[in-house]
Amino acid sequence: MGRDTRRPSFGRWLGTAAIALAVFAAATGCDWFNDPVEANLPPETTIVTCPSAGEVAAGDDVTLEWSGDDADGSIVRFEWTLDDTTGGETTETSLLIENVTEGAHVFEAWAVDDDGDSDPTPAVCAFTAASSGGLVDRVVLAELLTTKFCTYCWVAELALERAIHNYGRDQVCVIAYHYDDDPGIPPDPVANDDSNARGDYYYENTDVGDYYTVFPIPIFDGGRFFVGASDTTAAKAAVEFEIDLRRDIGSPLSLDVTGDISGGSGNVSVTVSVEDALTGGPNVLRMVVIEDGIVEGANHWDFVARDVLEDETLAVSAVGEEAVVVRAFTVDPEWNEDNLDVIVFVQDDSTAEILQAGRLITE
Repeated sequence: MGRDTRRPSFGRWLGTAAIALAVFAAATGCDWFNDPVEANLPPETTIVTCPSAGEVAAGDDVTLEWSGDDADGSIVRFEWTLDDTTGGETTETSLLIENVTEGAHVFEAWAVDDDGDSDPTPAVCAFTAASSGGLVDRVVLAELLTTKFCTYCWVAELALERAIHNYGRDQVCVIAYHYDDDPGIPPDPVANDDSNARGDYYYENTDVGDYYTVFPIPIFDGGRFFVGASDTTAAKAAVEFEIDLRRDIGSPLSLDVTGDISGGSGNVSVTVSVEDALTGGPNVLRMVVIEDGIVEGANHWDFVARDVLEDETLAVSAVGEEAVVVRAFTVDPEWNEDNLDVIVFVQDDSTAEILQAGRLITE
């Protein structure tokens, strides 16, 4: 019988090859063909710079920054969206948003690695651009440094009364601080520690100190003032000039004043709203209880400071922020409750400038 020259079947060959491969693997100690294939790890994305609350106003330019990391490869690009309305791809790690619009914004960024995988949890920066703000109408405050034994103080007071009549009680506020905190000044029956302290504040912190114990001195919004009032016509013109000057300058604040004075006590609540960003400071809210129509012998006094309530240093500064301050006080039996009012104002104690004023009773 002749030799069988037929080739083995493919199945027999594959089996033989597998056996040979197994023998080789056993001989060499190699088991690489049993190792599982590891999945690619997705990249991670982190926000580095995101505006904090109150930091951005409408119209600002905002820069957002982020970073990416890939544990088993490299980052090839980043993709991003803003408010789900715009987006793109970049190899950079920052984005400049120019002239940002007012309102809430959401920015998302995610890294893409060299295997084409994206970060499944994009990094998010949420921020709000506040209103850019704007100045509002100013209520002017005139603080009169005066005393009983003053020949022409009544002239200044008359000029200030006329200003209230001409401009309105909601546009001009007046406080008269009767001062006798000096050995050379006779006692004043309506002076008190609070009114003396306010006089000292201006003597020590402004140019009013150059005219120490010279009366009258009307001070407008904490800075502008004139000394003396020997002529009624000139005094009225000077008062109106100063008021108009201040009214032409808008205020960064609005004040809403509510409360009540009755039954031997009073309470006042002031809501301070920031309409335009504040700088400087500290900005201090002050409240002064005043009384009109005080008669003492031949003297008739208005706007008399009866009580200065506790100061409140304000923490608000960004547009849209608000502070509510509440104070209570007791009506002294010697005061005429029907003639009382409360004047409130915010003063920048670094400059003495009064930013805004208001009153409790305006009817």
